[in-house]
Amino acid sequence: MIGANKDLDTGYYLQHFNELLQFVAAHYAACLTADAQQFLRDFTALTEPAQQLFVRMLNRKGHVFADNELNYSEIGPPGPVLDELQTAGFISALGTQHLTDFWLRLTKDTLWQLLQLADADTGAASGAKKSQAKPELLRIALKLDVNWLALISQLPQRYVALERQQTLNYLYFLYFGRIEANLSLFTLRDLGIRQSGQFKQQFTPRFTDLAQAQLAFALANAKQQLQDLTKQLKSQPQDAVALLHPWLSQLQHWPQTDDTALALKRSERCYSLGKLAEQYLLDELAIAFYQHSNGFPASERLVRLYYSQGKHELCQQYLQQLLDDPCCDEEWLFADDFYQRKFAANAQRRSVLTELLRSAPLVGIDELYLGKAEQGLMAHYVAQGYVAFHAENNLWLALFGLWFWHELFEHEHSALHNPFERRPRNLTAGGFYRQFADEIEQKLNALAKPTAASALLSALTTHYGKANSLFYWHSDLAQQLLPLVQLAPLADGQSALAPILRAMAQDFARHSSGYPDLLLIKDQTLEFIEVKAPGDKIQRHQLARLQALKQAGFNARIEKLQWIVDPNRVYVVLDVETTGGKAGTDRITEIGALKVQAGEVLETFNTLINPQRHIPSFISRLTGISNSMVADAPTFADIAKKLAEFLQGAVFVAHNARFDYGFIRAEFARCELPFDMPQLCTVVNMRRYYPGLKSYSLGNLCQHFDIPLTNHHRALADATATVELLKMINAKRCVTESGEN
Repeated sequence: MIGANKDLDTGYYLQHFNELLQFVAAHYAACLTADAQQFLRDFTALTEPAQQLFVRMLNRKGHVFADNELNYSEIGPPGPVLDELQTAGFISALGTQHLTDFWLRLTKDTLWQLLQLADADTGAASGAKKSQAKPELLRIALKLDVNWLALISQLPQRYVALERQQTLNYLYFLYFGRIEANLSLFTLRDLGIRQSGQFKQQFTPRFTDLAQAQLAFALANAKQQLQDLTKQLKSQPQDAVALLHPWLSQLQHWPQTDDTALALKRSERCYSLGKLAEQYLLDELAIAFYQHSNGFPASERLVRLYYSQGKHELCQQYLQQLLDDPCCDEEWLFADDFYQRKFAANAQRRSVLTELLRSAPLVGIDELYLGKAEQGLMAHYVAQGYVAFHAENNLWLALFGLWFWHELFEHEHSALHNPFERRPRNLTAGGFYRQFADEIEQKLNALAKPTAASALLSALTTHYGKANSLFYWHSDLAQQLLPLVQLAPLADGQSALAPILRAMAQDFARHSSGYPDLLLIKDQTLEFIEVKAPGDKIQRHQLARLQALKQAGFNARIEKLQWIVDPNRVYVVLDVETTGGKAGTDRITEIGALKVQAGEVLETFNTLINPQRHIPSFISRLTGISNSMVADAPTFADIAKKLAEFLQGAVFVAHNARFDYGFIRAEFARCELPFDMPQLCTVVNMRRYYPGLKSYSLGNLCQHFDIPLTNHHRALADATATVELLKMINAKRCVTESGEN
């Protein structure tokens, strides 16, 4: 469990830094460069005040510091300590290479002092005024031709700059396995905010030799550099050739490696460079980058570039290579589809994905679920007696994580390399399967045993809530997972789940996404549906997952939605009066609601509500509802259950539905009750179906269309008038739908 927040003592920065250095020295001795080894020796030789001050500086922004910023009671006067750090090479006096960081750090007062010194040095006025903003003063300063280092040395404060940053970054990288700017994770741990060490306490190193570690560090740095390059290209597109071309030489310094995870990262960096080159229309440079990237999706980009350049013979040969030896299902699907459309004797005009989507069955769903396609299809199947879950990827990730929990998180050789990691590092590029092949196959066979569901339930209850980076926990996870294991088809004594989980273990990166949106359960059978609303496209990885599920023996399919108007839809047309306009702070004073089907009012719900606060006088004048009227009225909590029953299974309708829905949702939330309904706003729909009116307020619409509205701004009266607007809207909706069909 996450502990309560607590105060940290003044030495916690140094404690964290020493913890990291000791861990790295113990686990990564074989991976330490000469500079890293020297850093460890030199830091150990420092006095404790010097160690403390250095680490304090590391945990502040920037690399340049003034001595008057470095006063800490536990360290004492900074001058002698800075001298020690400079002698040991951990800091240096300010140099030309540090000026950019210096300008970012200095205060306006210091900048003004420097400008005064510059004026005295040149004998000419810079024209700066103290009243000017800092950016204006800085622009003036940067235009002056002066020796800034000499002027800075005349300031009363001493400036120094951190050194050995690349070596320090390498030590951080060995610990974290990624580029990390500071040790904030340690602080969050000690404050009780971040869990750590919840899986195991003994860790094996992620790298075992220096060359492997250095390549990993170079590739991690390249990822950050490419992010910076992307931003730079946006502001300097004319320099794309000059900025991108040197990377061809740089990637030559990334050696090919037998480490599959590093080979994958190298390939990803080359692919990213190719995409950038394509973005700036440098196709030949893009091809060069893609040729250094192994596998999909670089292979797809190469095919498309070859074809667009008219290199059809080369394109066809390369496609044949991909078909003969694809690196993954998605690559084969792409190559087969492209080949059939461009080079087959009877070339088809549409892609396999387009044709598959065109041939998918249509399911009519009320257009009130626009933007909530999965929710609409779930409601459709629930009405037919199915149990429906929006499962998507998390269902399969949770099954994978729980079934192999021990190997992933607790085994002495699991690929967690420090107490903060929540996701094993060997999942990419097949390392997990190679390491635990025997254990994995035994567990895959166990999926077919009658005890599989109870074993899964045991893992779920044992580990529930433990933070991990594979899947998320939720309250109905067991309701999804247990039927999945119990009802999965069996073939040749093996569960249909086995090939799915095996593929994830062998190539997690490619088999951890794209799974169908919905899980349906009925009559002891499972069905999986990929939901596509009008305008949606099927993605290649989604098709690959559907095919894998079907090959394993599951009923898995695409269903395409068609928006319809259900003439038997039940609506609750509702209006609220409130103490003000903010649902988070104001409260409801009256609810009026009518249940409507096919234009007929079936039931009415109307009550004053005690808002448990004063009603402002201007609200009373508007609504006619006074404090004395609601004094003996029920609170919302008193009527919450009855209102929830009244709303059950209906569409929420209101004039400016966001307002009324927001207040009802806020009141239910105060009662700690869930509230989620499909909505129809009569303001939005009147604008859509009756355009061109000057005003769409309820009062003006009622006047324009001759709708009776007595006692305006009382809830039931306004709701009754809104029912008439709903009838007008549905009349138009039905005509529009029949015309479209």
